[in-house]
Formats: sequence, structure tokens, C-alpha cells
Amino acid sequence: MIDIHAHIIPWVDDGPADMATSVGMGEIASREGIRGIISTSHSKEASALGYKQMQARLEAVRTAWQRAGLNTRLVLGVEIFLLPDTVDDLKAGRLWTLAESKYVLVELPYQPWPSYAEDALFALQVAGYVPILAHPERYSAIQADPQKMYDLAERGVLGQVTAMALVGEQGPATRKCAETLLRHNLVQFIATDSHRTAWRSPRIGAALVAAEDMVGVDVVRAMTETNPARILSDEEIVPEPVQPSQRKGFFDSIFGR
Repeated sequence: MIDIHAHIIPWVDDGPADMATSVGMGEIASREGIRGIISTSHSKEASALGYKQMQARLEAVRTAWQRAGLNTRLVLGVEIFLLPDTVDDLKAGRLWTLAESKYVLVELPYQPWPSYAEDALFALQVAGYVPILAHPERYSAIQADPQKMYDLAERGVLGQVTAMALVGEQGPATRKCAETLLRHNLVQFIATDSHRTAWRSPRIGAALVAAEDMVGVDVVRAMTETNPARILSDEEIVPEPVQPSQRKGFFDSIFGR
């Protein structure tokens, strides 16, 4: 498996507080069957350090993990907090893509849904990038109406669901939304979004079992192996969304329409 969303570099964001914790995360990931990780520190802190410094810090993690007997493939990415000028920052090199591909991992405020979101995502696509929306199951607007994610997927925006959400560790509303997105092909990746070794760790096994019960082994394999590998080789990933059931209004529910 390849984890496309994980915070493994210490002393940068709200990920591991030290290298020992990072190594512990690597040990958990290895036991879970994760053989590759795209490091995705938060963009505010990562961009302040710059690409070369983040590469150097990832190399220090790689060295520490190898000394601990871990052979996990580690490559650099970043989790970008999407703003109207994100595309300019990417073009200028202040931000970067996942594993030097065309794919960019972006997140939004959990609430409210920003008015600039669709335009900013479209600007990325026009510039040749492919946005992957991180943890869409956590956004209140998508929880209220999964059609919003369907509309984005129809435009080519990809989605990444978090393992914790699928096993209820982020609350029932998040779990319900994650299941809806999964069943309707509105997400193409399952990732850990791990930050440390206790809560928000790289454990993914239970989530994969839950996902397999919903959509089958082949779909889950595509989300954890095939599609992540396509990021690393910069190959095309085409979403095939299925439209969610339309939400019924109050009077529709009363009169059975």
C-alpha cells in the first residue's frame, strides 16, 4: 500500500514532535502493510521552510527509519490549504505537488464552505494540476449534501477519504459521509492522515476491512495501491462518480414524494 497523506516529518507542523515518534509511526505503518508514504506536512509551515529544506528534513526521516530497519519508500508532498492565490504559489515554487507529479493535495476550512473554492480548484485544473480534495467527509457542506462532491468529481476533482473516518473515530456524521462518498465512487484514495503514534496513527487495517465490506476488495486495492502508484508515476486517474440520492425536503418527506 501507498499512503498519500501523512504527517511524518518532525518539528514542522502538528505532526510528530520528535524523530523517535516519527520512527514509531514508520514501525506502525510497516506492520499495517504500508510500503510507501507521501509526506504531506501542512503548507503554511512547509512553504515557510521551502522545498529544499523540506527535502532535507525528509531525508533525515528516511535515514532514521532505515536505521530502525524500515524500508518504506518516502517521497515529498505537501497538504495545501486552498486559497485563491494557490495556483500562483505553485507556479512560483512556493508550494509543490505530490511526488513531483501533476497531483496536488488540497484542504479547505471545515466550515463554512468558502465562496472561492470552486474557482480556485478550476484555476488549478486550467494550469495543468489535478486537485485531490483531502478528507471531504469532514466538510460540513459535503456532509449536508454529498452532491457537492459529485459536482466536483464530474469536473475531474479527486477525493481522499481518511481511514479513521471509516471506523467512526471522527464521529457518526463524518463516518456516514465517508461511507456515502465511498459507495458512490466520489473518492479515489484511502489514506491515514496520520500525525503521531497514538490517536491519528498510521493504522489502516480496520478501515480497509470496513471499506471492503462496502465496495469490495478490488476497489479498495485501487484506492490504496493502483491509484497512489499512478501519482508516483504521474499517470492519469479518471474519476467515475455515481450521483448520490437527492436529499428530500421537509414537505417531500411528509407527502412521500
